[in-house]
Amino acid sequence: MSTVASMTGELALAREAVAGRLRGVDPGDFPAMRRAYDAFAEHDPMPELSTSSDIDLGGVSCLGLLPKGCSGDHVVLWLHGGGFAMGSSRSHKGMVSQVAAVAKIAAVLPDYRLAPEHRHPAALEDCVTAYAAVLKEGVQPNRLILAGDSAGGGLAVATALRLKELGVAMPAGMMLLSPWVDLANRGWSHGAKATRDPFLTSPGLAVRARQYLGEGAANFSILDADMRGLPPAFIQTGEAEILMSDSTALAERLGASGVPVSLEIWPDMFHVFQARYAMLGAARQAIQRLGQWAAAHVAQ
Repeated sequence: MSTVASMTGELALAREAVAGRLRGVDPGDFPAMRRAYDAFAEHDPMPELSTSSDIDLGGVSCLGLLPKGCSGDHVVLWLHGGGFAMGSSRSHKGMVSQVAAVAKIAAVLPDYRLAPEHRHPAALEDCVTAYAAVLKEGVQPNRLILAGDSAGGGLAVATALRLKELGVAMPAGMMLLSPWVDLANRGWSHGAKATRDPFLTSPGLAVRARQYLGEGAANFSILDADMRGLPPAFIQTGEAEILMSDSTALAERLGASGVPVSLEIWPDMFHVFQARYAMLGAARQAIQRLGQWAAAHVAQ
């Protein structure tokens, strides 16, 4: 089988897997949705770990992971995705530990409060608290990467903006996977990529935005914020997802504000394709690039 044919089959299987992860689950049953979301990825392969422990950071429950041979003095604080209503350290520990292993650093995944039970700014408050607590534990900000995927990518940018307001030292960089930053869903790719996205829909995202923000969701966009003074950013997005324009618009806003930014658009890839590293070669390549970027940006 040719490489192109193999990738096509591999990609088709990965797309079908993510498209079906919540199939048959009542979308109004949040406990069931969350269980299914976590179960889908909970047993994804992980690198060999030196430690894996539940930790408390300023009252926020977190999962700490230290891949074998990695430095506990260097940390990626990863804010998980899931539309602000799902996701946890359980659903993301596989992908995050893979990135941390490549970067040779530790990982911390906060289990921030979820909507709709806890609306904005609860999740943001938890992420800011966890970040500040990591610093209090002795991790230097220039040895700390702030990362997130999807809604967690938006939270990572929002966290950095809040840290700037508070005068808290910035991290060494931000890694953002398909960040959802325009909760008003005004981007051009919502229409242009609708038939190619295997699971995200504009109406579905609008529901999640209202659950997180209430009626203010219609006008909320992190893209409207002052980005000056934020740390360097590395953004990866799939070319076949309706949130692609969130990444391109964010990269443009960061660059226009004088923030060093790198943007990668992965052809044919879907939303947070990196999470399917167990079955998708492109995802493994992307994780390598994420880990290498993190390693290059944390002080030694």
